[in-house]
Amino acid sequence: MFLPPHDRLYREMRRFIILFILLFPLSNVLAQNKNEGTALCISQAGKILAELILPENGEFILTYTHSIHKRPVYEYYRAESGMLHLYELRYDTTSTGMPSESEGGFRIENSFFVLAMDRWFKMLPIFISPIPGHGVIINEHLYPFITWAQEETAIELSSNSVSHIGLP
Repeated sequence: MFLPPHDRLYREMRRFIILFILLFPLSNVLAQNKNEGTALCISQAGKILAELILPENGEFILTYTHSIHKRPVYEYYRAESGMLHLYELRYDTTSTGMPSESEGGFRIENSFFVLAMDRWFKMLPIFISPIPGHGVIINEHLYPFITWAQEETAIELSSNSVSHIGLP
């Protein structure tokens, strides 16, 4: 059947409008759930063992128990531009092997010695301590390294950009 040009145009526009109405809500859902950010990569011998999604600010805490004075130590990092930036160190007692000088100064806050640091690492090599409590804290949740590797073995920490789409 022959349709005048304006009728064909009308049908095509109608199809486009119907498709737009049907697909627009889905595109909104996908756009709202697109999660782009940074992951903390835990690897061993070149094999990625885990990728932990970091909060939007890229912050995480490396925590361990000091081998001499048996007290917790907290190293504060931020993943920035593919690097790991150590910006603060906290501990609650001084002892042999604990730093007392830092790039940005030293203060006491809530019974902790706080050192302002400014050190950058592309990759951070770590030897997993046999003393419990060695891991990373992300959003107040401790991820022990022994979840992925054995005590007294070496792992590496690095950052990686991640992008994925998740539906609700």
